[in-house]
Amino acid sequence: MSDFTIYSEDAGKVRRLMLAYQASVKAEYVVLCHRDGSIIAEVGSIGTDATPLAVLSTASFDSARQIGMMLGGENFQSVSYGGENRSIYIAPVDQALLLVQIFPGSRLPNRIEDFNKMLVEKLVDAVPAFTQNTSRLVR
Repeated sequence: MSDFTIYSEDAGKVRRLMLAYQASVKAEYVVLCHRDGSIIAEVGSIGTDATPLAVLSTASFDSARQIGMMLGGENFQSVSYGGENRSIYIAPVDQALLLVQIFPGSRLPNRIEDFNKMLVEKLVDAVPAFTQNTSRLVR
């Protein structure tokens, strides 16, 4: 597991930003996780333990990065999947963190990339430590 701190003041900021984002994009569930699969913050619910989702999302995103390298260095910025009842959007927050977002229905919201980018910018502004070497932070 990763070794990092989210102070209560920062946790409050992150939660407020994620709740506002969840409401604006109508996400069922949003999780901020470390690339090792550790859950940092979550809003909403998927009705089950989200740790396997975080771990598998990390593996999926890393696999997409490897595919991009095989295709001549393409740097994929996100991964998404659509199913019959839910869709998922996975995107990085700098190098060590990922945002995993679950939406009801088979399609992602319009302009999800733009909305995600705004949330990432707000998260980094609220908690600058997110873009530092998280192995040096203590939980």
